[in-house]
Amino acid sequence: MDVQDTVLFGKYHLCRIIGKGRTGTVYLARHISLGEYRAIKEVSKTHIDYEQFRREALIMKELRHPAIPIVYDLEETETHCYLIEEFLEGESLTALALDRSNLTRSMVIQYGIQICRLVQYLHSAGREPILYLDLQPNNLLLCNGVIKLVDFGTADYLIRANETNRRCGTPGCAAPEQYTRGPLDERTDIYAIGVILFYLATGQLPESTGKVSFTDWDMALGREFGTLIRNCLSSREQRPETALEVEKRLELLLDLEPWVFRKDSDTSLILSIAGSGPNVGVTHLALGLSACLWKWGIPNLYEECNPSGHGILLAEQACTEPDNSGVYRVGSWRLLPHYGPQVRLKEPGKYPVHIRDYGSDCRTAGREYEKASSHQKHLLYVCGGKAYDSAENNCSAEKLGQEKVTVIYNFLEPGYRPPCLGKGLEGRTMFMPYFPKASRPGKEAESFYRALWDRLTGGKGADRRNIFSQIKKVFRMKKKL
Repeated sequence: MDVQDTVLFGKYHLCRIIGKGRTGTVYLARHISLGEYRAIKEVSKTHIDYEQFRREALIMKELRHPAIPIVYDLEETETHCYLIEEFLEGESLTALALDRSNLTRSMVIQYGIQICRLVQYLHSAGREPILYLDLQPNNLLLCNGVIKLVDFGTADYLIRANETNRRCGTPGCAAPEQYTRGPLDERTDIYAIGVILFYLATGQLPESTGKVSFTDWDMALGREFGTLIRNCLSSREQRPETALEVEKRLELLLDLEPWVFRKDSDTSLILSIAGSGPNVGVTHLALGLSACLWKWGIPNLYEECNPSGHGILLAEQACTEPDNSGVYRVGSWRLLPHYGPQVRLKEPGKYPVHIRDYGSDCRTAGREYEKASSHQKHLLYVCGGKAYDSAENNCSAEKLGQEKVTVIYNFLEPGYRPPCLGKGLEGRTMFMPYFPKASRPGKEAESFYRALWDRLTGGKGADRRNIFSQIKKVFRMKKKL
């Protein structure tokens, strides 16, 4: 079948194959009338798992959760059955662990909390617990900071899951009782939660670590976090009884984490940045801050609120495509370029922090700052650090019209400490060090961003090392012994 020439049921134009699984093929399709994308799973009626596929559709139809794809329809032909559901754009946790070396423990814990809430919903949403039975990195997608669960091909109600003769699960992720005739219950999914936590923290499945002991995990992960993972991976009788219990323990760990911005906040933090003129480093500051926040486990969106075109240029250099909201992923950044007033796009997903780059348009920055509905907002003013910049710095400051503004001097001349722009700004003035790459701020630049973040949020930073470097160091040491 030529996919791109196919229209199913008179309304779904197939675009391409986006996956092939054990039971069938998944297509990306475009609803012709609505112009929206759908994921369509096709299964042959002669397939041995056809009845399980129908049960999958019926189970998903009953579920209403923002992290579970919406089921729109179930269609049939003489030979095949088609499940039409919401198309989710995101990266799998496999890609997240393999491609993002800046994944911190706070990020792992926050993602773990989301997974626990999702699993707890499945275990409590129906007339009896729904067991997912194949919780593994490829079935979990990160979509704009939100973990979503796909592929319910093995999910079933508790009683029926124990009655079936066929047991399915991903090797290395499935609980021991799934390989035997042992009873299945909620703790079977909790074992997989432990696997996911360990995988996100180390980039490896527990069984692949060989002789590395739980003591080594505690050294790398911290004693409490290592103990929690060990509890999840214990024998069925010794595991936590509910996903809610695991979630509460993760919440306690998260409260002890430095550099955590809680994503369940009602409103986002808006950081508006403007400069006294062109080439004073506004974009460099904004992108450097964005990179550091991602490194510290704080998802954020960089918004280009000026017509410079730097956002599109970065996206083109990275050879990447935007999502439905026009947001590009470039390295660890999420970039929303300036498209102009004539372009209408969907609202981007919820980000806990929005970094808005106004370039040298101080007047617009001040006006938009006042209009921002979020009560969590800050205005940053970047000034030139040369002696001859004084007049322009003061002139642009008047356009801001803000009493509460953080002033940042950039490109300082050696030995020059410029005066503050007015009364009351002495305690809100910072000096930004030079660093060549916004995507990779050095130690001095990162220390500056930590101090800036503390000033904006009222927190106290703590020095931390990348969790991957800690764990890999332990593993390398063990392998040498």
